[in-house]
Amino acid sequence: MLKLIKMDLYRMFHTKAFYIIWIILGAAVIFSTTMSKEDYQYMQEEAAKGQLETVSEEGTLNFGLSVSLPTKPEEKVTIFDQIFANMQSKFIALFLVIFTVLFSTADLTSGYIKNIGGQVKDRGSLILSKAIVLLLYTVLTLFLYLGIQAVCQYAVFGASKWGNMEMFWRYFGTETVLHYSLVLLCMAMAIILKSNMLSMTLSVCMCLNVLILVYSLVDKVLHDMGVKNFSFIEHTVSGKISLLSMTPKASECVNALGIAGVFGILAIFLTVLVFRRRDI
Repeated sequence: MLKLIKMDLYRMFHTKAFYIIWIILGAAVIFSTTMSKEDYQYMQEEAAKGQLETVSEEGTLNFGLSVSLPTKPEEKVTIFDQIFANMQSKFIALFLVIFTVLFSTADLTSGYIKNIGGQVKDRGSLILSKAIVLLLYTVLTLFLYLGIQAVCQYAVFGASKWGNMEMFWRYFGTETVLHYSLVLLCMAMAIILKSNMLSMTLSVCMCLNVLILVYSLVDKVLHDMGVKNFSFIEHTVSGKISLLSMTPKASECVNALGIAGVFGILAIFLTVLVFRRRDI
């Protein structure tokens, strides 16, 4: 198992997409932070005219990718505000899932899996190895984003105030687990479907909230069956990423972590089950 992890680590750090995605992420964060300053200035101007609508800090679900600061006009924009805006919109998740699909299927599409598939006692260890390496990738990417965001905040806004640190680490830690669970789901789709195009499309759709249509249909069916006050999206990983409050209570974090754990474990289990039976 350790040798498989070392092999996947080597593959990850020697994959061009690994560095290209990080470079694009850095450029995107710079652009996003610059645009957020313009939005903030616009909010202040509208507030001065008395025409600004109330801004909510709660996650919202809309089609597409919408990064909106939760900061009120009379408040200073903090790094926490920026991180909340980018994470709840699944802006950062987009970079995670793209690499996940590319990495998960690289040895399958190249045919390299045939060279090592017969040398391991349990094919399931190949999946577990990928999952462990993708955990490292998720953590490294999120902390890289954290560093870039802090630097951009200082460069664009002239200050780098973090905000409520207790709530920041509670929110950031919970979102990290949710993002990793999303990565595992995308890994499962990529390996089970064996199609880069299809799995990439589905992964991006999850980040762009396109599946809201499916969730709404499920809610309607359940409502017709007599199930009241149930929202399917609140029980999904992608939904929790967007709907997690900026100041989550302990119970909300436990609920989010529980959903992330269930979907993550289920994704690994199904992927291992399918991969063991598949002719490679």
